[in-house]
Amino acid sequence: MLISGRLSDIFHPKPVFVAGFLVIGLLSIPIAASVSPIMVIVLRAFQGIGAAMNVPSAVAMISMSFPDREERSRAYAVYGAFGAIGNCLGSIIGGVISSQTSWRWVFYVIAMLVIPFALVSWFILPTHTNHIAEERKNLDWPGVFSLTIGLILFVFAVSQASAIGWKSPGVVAPLVLSIVMFGAFLSIESIVKDPALPPRTWTNKNFTPLFFYAWSIYWWYLASELQLVQIFVDLWNFSSLSAAVRYLPLGISGGATSLLTGYIASKLPRQVLLVGGQVLMVVGATLFALADDPSKYWSYIVPGWFWGLLEPL
Repeated sequence: MLISGRLSDIFHPKPVFVAGFLVIGLLSIPIAASVSPIMVIVLRAFQGIGAAMNVPSAVAMISMSFPDREERSRAYAVYGAFGAIGNCLGSIIGGVISSQTSWRWVFYVIAMLVIPFALVSWFILPTHTNHIAEERKNLDWPGVFSLTIGLILFVFAVSQASAIGWKSPGVVAPLVLSIVMFGAFLSIESIVKDPALPPRTWTNKNFTPLFFYAWSIYWWYLASELQLVQIFVDLWNFSSLSAAVRYLPLGISGGATSLLTGYIASKLPRQVLLVGGQVLMVVGATLFALADDPSKYWSYIVPGWFWGLLEPL
């Protein structure tokens, strides 16, 4: 995302956005035809690059298209709402396809939908003047590379820890190397001409708390999505289709709360929105923790989604 965001700054978000969708669509074909789990994992990792290219470029195009603050807030709200709804519907449609045919057809369908969409979007998306591109033409490859490697090593170490233990060399070594790479990234950013993340950014009194705030949102959302899937399937013995259908309230709640927060974002002080969002995420997580059997789905899981998703982005 850091690289694609930088590319959107240097050139224009439109080609980055289209390229991201093409990566997703084109790689779906070999994923569907994969002959081994390793092949699926590797190709899915590269497919994630395409997804990472879409988010910052889409946000940049929204910002360019809606210069007015209130209109931009509503546009972001609609963007977030459709993201939540699409995520939910995708899970349900994927569950239906995989249960009726094969998981491979999920990716074939993605390819059939995404590739034409990417090509059409090149012609229908507006092209705005990118003033940043005229001033900053350099991409900080050393900085981006060191940060990317550091993040990969860190995520690998954390994901391995639950299986082999925190004291295992397979966890300690990548964790230490990730810290080294993060240090290298900070050093590189202090000496290059056009850093991907200027050191002065961290001295901004708003950036650091907002950085960790955004981090906590993704923690909450991924935990509520991935962990609840495991609970539904492994502990509550729901089928994949049944588990996907039970995610429908997540899409509805996400869409509704995104529109609501987009409306109130311009009405309330930002501090109230940010602190209130954190409190509501705690409420949602607490409700998830109290849902210890399937009978508490409607009384705890669904309200947890609603309150947790009210965190204002």
